[in-house]
Amino acid sequence: MKTIGTALGVGRRSRLAVAMLTLGATALASCSESHRLTSEEAWAETTAVRGHPIEFAERKEFLDVELPPNRHGLSRNQYVDVYRFAVRYKEEGTGPIAVSHGGARTGGEAVADIRRALEDAGIGPSRIVRGKSGNRGLVTLAYHRPVAVAPQCGHWPRDVGREPERVPYPDFGCSTQRNLAGMVVNARDLMGSQQETPASSERRGRVWSKYVGGDTAASSPGAGASNGANSDAPAKAATK
Repeated sequence: MKTIGTALGVGRRSRLAVAMLTLGATALASCSESHRLTSEEAWAETTAVRGHPIEFAERKEFLDVELPPNRHGLSRNQYVDVYRFAVRYKEEGTGPIAVSHGGARTGGEAVADIRRALEDAGIGPSRIVRGKSGNRGLVTLAYHRPVAVAPQCGHWPRDVGREPERVPYPDFGCSTQRNLAGMVVNARDLMGSQQETPASSERRGRVWSKYVGGDTAASSPGAGASNGANSDAPAKAATK
């Protein structure tokens, strides 16, 4: 009888051990399936700017100015081209602007004209660097500007039908960020705020003169229109 009881006790313990192992494996499987996001992951998916940032790359822009052998300096059209290129550099460029030439006598005169055009565009000497070019018949202006790089969309690592963390799905806002990167003309606008353009001095002077002169009614378009309508009313009545 003792031998049979011992065998039954061993069988019960074996079945109990198997049941415990099964329960443990099931618990581990359920934990792996319901992975909770960390605080960093949830914070990154809170907004599209953090979850799908727009990157930036540098692109080189250049302008080649041809120098005919019998002409000294720049022509009028070339001067205008250099000036417009300098204005573009101020709006979108980063770093200095490089002026490269082969070192010929005509190239030196052209560089002097180019410097005057850059100065007219508001670019000081500290933002201009000189370079060497292998072609004596060309003067090359170059600068770097940032280009927006769109994020890659289509990231679906988990089931979005069940969100215990109550955060947006991983691909949330990615299409908007991608479209914004493709539409922006000047990538510097995405990197930070830009300087304001100066106000119209003519309009500011006119309004200020009226204010100093006490012409407050003229500064208000509605008041001027009403005054004009009222002043014309007696004349119209008299003609009738």
